[in-house]
Amino acid sequence: MATAAAPTQLEAELYYLIARFLQSGPCKKSAQVLVEELEEHQLIPRRLDWQGKEHRRSFEDLVAVNAHIPPDYLLRICERLGPLLDKEIPQSVLGVQTLLGVGRQSLLRAAKDFRHTLWKGSAFAALHRGRPPELPVNYGKPPN
Repeated sequence: MATAAAPTQLEAELYYLIARFLQSGPCKKSAQVLVEELEEHQLIPRRLDWQGKEHRRSFEDLVAVNAHIPPDYLLRICERLGPLLDKEIPQSVLGVQTLLGVGRQSLLRAAKDFRHTLWKGSAFAALHRGRPPELPVNYGKPPN
């Protein structure tokens, strides 16, 4: 079977962390299938010997080399991302931690996406069924 293009180091590490996370939880069969596919498609980083030659590495070898990385390492990374991002770009609903958020709850939010937009008179003067229209997402606080 043809081998896939070599993954980037980040992708290879992510595959490793996902497999380790699955091994530590109830999805052990899924973890085993993932490990088999990683080895089959040669997605595990190769090792270098003392002469600089590359050699295939098994998943177990990679686990042994990275014994300092616990099985729940990916979960710990995910738990820390939200609070770190909240310091830079606060989320809209404080205290809600989710990886699946959208807009200001998204972990991929950027400051440029949420600039303060000046209100136009027409934005709050027009009424829809007796109440103001829904505000655009990128509008800041309404004027007094």
